[in-house]
Amino acid sequence: MKIITKYILQQMLFGFVLITSGLLMIVWLSQSLRLFEILLNSKVSIGLFVRLTLTLVPSYLSIISPIALFAVTLFTYNRLIADRELIVLRAAGMSPMQLAKPAIAVGTIFTLVGFYISIVLVPAATSDFRSLRWKIQHDVSHLLLQEGEFNEVGKGITVYIRSKAADGALEGIILHDGHSPKSEVTLLAERGTIAYHEGVPQISMQNGSRQEIVAKSGRFSILYFDSYNMDFFSKAEKNAARSKKQTEASMRELFAPEKTLPDNRTYRRFRLEAFRRLSMPFYNLSFMLIAATGLLTGVFNRRGNNRRVIVTVLIMAAFQVGGLCAENIAGRDLRFIPLLFFFSTGPVFVCPYILKNAGMLHFDGLKKRAEALRKVTQWLRGKRKHSKK
Repeated sequence: MKIITKYILQQMLFGFVLITSGLLMIVWLSQSLRLFEILLNSKVSIGLFVRLTLTLVPSYLSIISPIALFAVTLFTYNRLIADRELIVLRAAGMSPMQLAKPAIAVGTIFTLVGFYISIVLVPAATSDFRSLRWKIQHDVSHLLLQEGEFNEVGKGITVYIRSKAADGALEGIILHDGHSPKSEVTLLAERGTIAYHEGVPQISMQNGSRQEIVAKSGRFSILYFDSYNMDFFSKAEKNAARSKKQTEASMRELFAPEKTLPDNRTYRRFRLEAFRRLSMPFYNLSFMLIAATGLLTGVFNRRGNNRRVIVTVLIMAAFQVGGLCAENIAGRDLRFIPLLFFFSTGPVFVCPYILKNAGMLHFDGLKKRAEALRKVTQWLRGKRKHSKK
């Protein structure tokens, strides 16, 4: 490895770590504030809340890394131009393709890492996030342990306890179940405990009574019991809340045959998610090549490279917007899925050709021909007007 290539690589990697860390911190803080309501309502520990927010990092990293790589490549080569280092390197005989080798190497490495993040880490982290969120919102164990408070455990279910023992036993329990429109049930018990049966939270009460009022007839009934068990949620409600989405499915599940999925719309979502995961990592290399091509080709300008930088940013933004539009279109018709790869891999094929033939691509002649064509057009228009007169 040449010293110059190693020098540029160090600048890029150091800048990538700084930019990615900053962007991840901003996004993580914004999402933490959005989820802060869960912390307040559910009264969970800070550690569990931090764990919940950290499960979102892989999905954010897969989106942030291409933009961070583009920014660091643009900044690195622009600084080399501003410090006149690039002029010296070009004068020493290095071609644009040779100067772009660090960007190609870094982009290739992060593309491979991106495949691992997109295919393995993101589905696993998304699954953990949904599991933790469901547990925080529906795990009644930490809610019922709040003494002297009325706690809404589920839809229409309110629980009150007078005190709790060191072993987790509850004393002085009042439970009101009003989720059914047909009747309202109130349970009173001297003591009880909370347990889980097949993943469904359940309260077991001793020495109490069950009072029920039928809404239609207004009939009141009371039942005294020595032991009574009640599920806060049914297994059907739990399974419906935790039905697997396409973002947490594995690649094998995403490429499942159409007959194994409930409907055609779900099939389209799963198939689109599969190809999106396969196309997203290519943006790491594509965006770095766009930045390198935009700054390494062209002539030196003492007034700066602001125009070239702006054009390069606009080209990158165009590919990013094009990819999002292609994703929306492909979601309606799977025949447009190749558009995902067109926008994600297009620069991978075009930019190396431009870098390799940068010295042979002259646009001055095209500009002169365009100017001559414009003058001829103006002359013909003037002659036509003169002939009409």
